[in-house]
Amino acid sequence: MTGSALMDFLIAVVGLCILVGLIFIALDRISPDASFKQIGRYAVGGAALLIFLVALKGVLFGGGSAMGISPVGVIEFAIGLLVVLVVIFLVFIAIDRFAPADLAVMAKYVIGALALIAILVLAERVMTGGVIFATSSFQQFRR
Repeated sequence: MTGSALMDFLIAVVGLCILVGLIFIALDRISPDASFKQIGRYAVGGAALLIFLVALKGVLFGGGSAMGISPVGVIEFAIGLLVVLVVIFLVFIAIDRFAPADLAVMAKYVIGALALIAILVLAERVMTGGVIFATSSFQQFRR
């Protein structure tokens, strides 16, 4: 075990805790159905567990290290999460105001599923070191 591997492990654990916490908070706001929350939590929790195990393998046995969770990735994820929450908030207001009661529940269900998919894609990109925003300023920090 090297000091560098130990630091990679600690960085991965802290990054995972931050991301999983943010996702769990967001799931409570966007999910019109309890099963959406449960699916999201299992998906994110399972991915976080796998990343944790890869980081643990890297620190104990060498070889592969932790996935590429970076401070820039966490900030990008938080920005994307806030955008999704604002859009959901505005869409839900419009649905409540203009949609008939029978259609409002169905519309919120579909919109909630789409928002959950967007959040899971954002989480996947950050947890595996991918790029969320393809602007040149964010790309410079990743290099």
